[in-house]
Amino acid sequence: MNRRNFLQSLNNAVEGFIHVMKHERNMRVHFLFAFFILLLAVFLGANRLDWMILCGAVCFVLAAEMINTAIEETLDLIHGEFHQRVRIIKDISAGMVLVSALNSLVIGVFVFAKYLSWPFEIAAFRLSHAPWYLTFVSILVVIFLVIIGKTFSSKGTPFRGGIVSGHAAVAFSLWTVILFTETNRLMIGATFFLAALVAQSRLRAKIHSFWEAIAGALLGILITAFFFQIFK
Repeated sequence: MNRRNFLQSLNNAVEGFIHVMKHERNMRVHFLFAFFILLLAVFLGANRLDWMILCGAVCFVLAAEMINTAIEETLDLIHGEFHQRVRIIKDISAGMVLVSALNSLVIGVFVFAKYLSWPFEIAAFRLSHAPWYLTFVSILVVIFLVIIGKTFSSKGTPFRGGIVSGHAAVAFSLWTVILFTETNRLMIGATFFLAALVAQSRLRAKIHSFWEAIAGALLGILITAFFFQIFK
């Protein structure tokens, strides 16, 4: 058996995640809620401790759903027909997801309670005066949209191919951040050149077509510019 390199192992792990996203409706619901919860944490300016708590709760729910799916797939493989004990095991596995989701709900209520009591203007003010928040939320949304595209498209793998180039999207998202936060033209030009090199590398490797790279670049630019126009 050939030793797999790190990138291949990582690619397989992400493929497993996307497989659950494609075939499990509950996983898509959990992922969507997790995305908006973290987005709300960014908007409200959650502190580091709250971020650690929220990320831990979110990952716990997603991991529980993936374990539940793995258990169900294994049982279906072993017992193709209905079996009472198989049903009990599946119910217990689903109960694990329910407990983790309820736990995350309680955590979210306690964490956000102190922030939601603030006036909306204060939260918006904090966000508008913290460029790194905008950088984080922009890239988060770009990655989310790329994952959604790969989830509902059968083309490509997590790190190769797809309807848009995720590498180009993130690269041009970072360039747009520089465009809005820096006045040094040399830095702006240099980062644009680097972003273009990232997109061009996907073309040279024949991983993406020209229009897929352009779509990724436009996605990164438009999403990032949208958030900076709103909050700057």
